[in-house]
Amino acid sequence: MANIISYIALFSLIGLFFFAMKRIMQRDNFINDLILGYYDRQTISKDELIDKIYDYACRDFRLKKIVKEQQATKEDFANIFEKLIYWGNFKKRKRYIPINSFFFYGSLSYLLKNKDTDAKALTKKMMNYFHI
Repeated sequence: MANIISYIALFSLIGLFFFAMKRIMQRDNFINDLILGYYDRQTISKDELIDKIYDYACRDFRLKKIVKEQQATKEDFANIFEKLIYWGNFKKRKRYIPINSFFFYGSLSYLLKNKDTDAKALTKKMMNYFHI
């Protein structure tokens, strides 16, 4: 009986691991596509970018809790994006602060709680968050 329970626990953990890794890989590919489209190829406009970021945040099971809790709107996302792009408009490897900051629980939570903060302080916090 103990063996059956341990096998069930093992397979549950394996399933959870694969689910989490699939979600992370999809998120990272989506972020990379946005960075390539907006920063490198310039095929995505700023308004399209904000729409895609906001839609993703409203769909993602972790991020939508923050969006609802903070009652965030597309305008909030656009204002925060403007602040981040003013001081953090550079790319380091696959990180681009104005885009990456919206896709992680801790960074999005901080951004929405401190959306009225100075642009430089907000960007510095995000640069520290992403180790840039």
